[in-house]
Amino acid sequence: MIQSGQAAEQLPNIPIEAQPVLGFVHTDGGREAAGFRSRDDCVVRAICVITGAEYNSVRKDLSAMQRDMTGGLYPSITDGVMTPVHYKYLMDRGWGLVLTKGAHLMDVPRDRTVIAVIPRHMMAIRDGIIHDSWDSRFSRRTRSGYPRLLGYYTPPTH
Repeated sequence: MIQSGQAAEQLPNIPIEAQPVLGFVHTDGGREAAGFRSRDDCVVRAICVITGAEYNSVRKDLSAMQRDMTGGLYPSITDGVMTPVHYKYLMDRGWGLVLTKGAHLMDVPRDRTVIAVIPRHMMAIRDGIIHDSWDSRFSRRTRSGYPRLLGYYTPPTH
């Protein structure tokens, strides 16, 4: 496993967009520095990794939004962020969503920065390299060997 700050796995002399496997870099998105140990925080981690925002700030905003959107039925994001919540959070900030029917994680664009959505998980991907706290490249395998790619969020263009 590659630790934060180390070079990602890459096959020599093959451009990243032509490589058969996405790279992986281990990072917690600022979770430990913020004093959290919890899991189920992939949405917060992915947003923090891609935007550079502070973990506590994103967590607080998403928690408040989830509480408001559920009328208090789900008062925090301790057990994860619901899809309508992360959708609204990102769309309100100018992100775009690309739906990818029939695609797999390996089909994600490798030449840009995105937040990829697979079943029950989100991850930051920058230039063909996954930045996450665990290596989800081969989780929830399908016949292709890779998880289904439900879609990906693209950052706002300024």
